[in-house]
Amino acid sequence: MGRYVLRRLLIAIPTLLGLSLLIFTLVSNAPGDPAEELARRRDSRNEVSRADIERVRHEIGLDRPFVTQYVDWLGGAVHGDLGTSFLRSTSVGHEIGKRVLASAQLAVTALAAILLLAVPLGLAAAMYHRHWPDHVLRVLSLVGASVPGFFLSYLLIILFATRLGLLPVAGREELASVVLPAMALAVGPTAVVSRLLRSSLLEVISEDYIRTARSKGLGWLGAVLRHGLRNAAVPVVTYLGTVLGALLEGVVIVEVIFAWPGLGQLTVQSISGRDYPMIQGLVLFAGTVYVVMNLLVDLSYGLLDPRIRVEAARST
Repeated sequence: MGRYVLRRLLIAIPTLLGLSLLIFTLVSNAPGDPAEELARRRDSRNEVSRADIERVRHEIGLDRPFVTQYVDWLGGAVHGDLGTSFLRSTSVGHEIGKRVLASAQLAVTALAAILLLAVPLGLAAAMYHRHWPDHVLRVLSLVGASVPGFFLSYLLIILFATRLGLLPVAGREELASVVLPAMALAVGPTAVVSRLLRSSLLEVISEDYIRTARSKGLGWLGAVLRHGLRNAAVPVVTYLGTVLGALLEGVVIVEVIFAWPGLGQLTVQSISGRDYPMIQGLVLFAGTVYVVMNLLVDLSYGLLDPRIRVEAARST
């Protein structure tokens, strides 16, 4: 198992290197001239000469060869230095660090809501397979997975904030402010997770060890919870890994609608302001989060299903 973990870690390194090169190449070739943008921001009259632009270009290092720029940026990123923001004149890493806590709070709340809702719904749908509760839950899941996040966000604002006045509409000043954006983020994944869990449970309950447990006196629910739920959770964990990665990076539309001061809102501000170092840092952070989450998901398979752990050990 130790070799398997080491191999997965070694695979993650070239993945991150390739991702960093792709990010740097795309942002470096984005429309517009960063030096001109930065020179205009520094001039209150918004009138800059070619000499001013070239001076700024030399100052931020854009007059150097592409390979030199990439190597310097990558070396700084390895040591936690992602450059300086054009808009804020502060460290990119510092700005991301200030926003990541807000996105993490939103992500953890949304993930908790997903699990609290999806697991009982998936169990109920599998327990009442082909009966009316299963059909009702199937329709609700289809609707939940189909509603766009921005549309659901506005519905929640109109209902719970404007009409009923129960929850704050935007910001992060109150503890209750996290409820509406977390609900907007949780509905779609809840629908998908409940359907995945239902399908996986229907496969698991036909296994011999479930029938053996039931023959010893355990009811359907007891046999599934004690012996089948862990194995059925493997596809669910795979999906949740990608969802949690997106939530930690900051879901752009929901954070903008609810004025949530997280990474998603920072991404929109950076793109609209052509803050290229910040964009590079945010995309690299998002890619790193996805790589780490995929690694954790792979490692969790062995904990959920011992058969996967044995196969991994044999393959190494």
